[in-house]
Amino acid sequence: MKVGVIDLGSNTSKLLIAQKKTYPDQQNFKTLKEKSLPCRIFSLTEKKVLKIPKEGATRLVSCINKFKNICQSHQTDELIIVATEALRKAENSKEVALFVEQQTGLKIKILSGQEEAKAVVKGLQTDPMINDLTDYFALDIGGGSLEIMEVEQKRVSNIQSLPLGAVSVALANSSNLNLPLTPETQLKTRGFVRKIVQKEFKIYSAKRPHLVGTGGILVFLRLILNNPDEYMENRSLNLSEIKQLAKELCGLSLSDRVDRFPKLPSDRADVFPFGLITIIETMEFLGTQSITHSFHNLRYGIVQDFFESIDAGILPAQ
Repeated sequence: MKVGVIDLGSNTSKLLIAQKKTYPDQQNFKTLKEKSLPCRIFSLTEKKVLKIPKEGATRLVSCINKFKNICQSHQTDELIIVATEALRKAENSKEVALFVEQQTGLKIKILSGQEEAKAVVKGLQTDPMINDLTDYFALDIGGGSLEIMEVEQKRVSNIQSLPLGAVSVALANSSNLNLPLTPETQLKTRGFVRKIVQKEFKIYSAKRPHLVGTGGILVFLRLILNNPDEYMENRSLNLSEIKQLAKELCGLSLSDRVDRFPKLPSDRADVFPFGLITIIETMEFLGTQSITHSFHNLRYGIVQDFFESIDAGILPAQ
């Protein structure tokens, strides 16, 4: 049996196609196809981002139709579409979901912050390297939100979903993303992130020996900081090197960032420094000097849960 999962993000939409394993291990499926498409829902010239404009909804439809065609070519039996922070917070989320359904014939499930975080942890636990850990912090940073999870004895004990995605932080702290970040903007951004982190993370009392994370920011961090022959082997990123890169990126204009770092896509380069600042402030608050990246993300967790539900008889097998 094959299933496709589409994750509609604030900045990028992503597809995972997976096939159920006959003899599963910690991961009950094998990956057949992954694809990402730029699909920024909000205009970064708009400060008020509580309403998705028609252009953003049209971009969603375009992305979904492209993914739908890919799924059809792979003969998937099921297609699941989920949305996270962008549609959670948008005033017109119901209207956008209805528009998408009318245009594509597919329904969107808007995940709560708790559902999103739990799916991320379930996805991480399909990663053999992460599955060996028992106690750790996990984070998932997207365009709209930042999820922080505390895991004890492989069970999620605490969850926070915060409006600290790279796009959200950029919109709240900058009026022109084409320019370098002035020292004042950097200070303002750090204070903005720190204030929310300190307010919401009071429930986290225990120090954890490990921090693991998912999200496009971490993918491109690894691409920039690692040599090609080290990329697949070195999944750990040090706080000191993230700080150094953030300092360099903040001092560059958008065009200079793209020229200086060709591995950084132009559709991410404008908000990338704000994502780095968010990661730095979070790591400093948690008291960790490194973060381990995993590709086993939200979509992996949704696929894992889908096949577990079939095995348990909750969902009918195709």
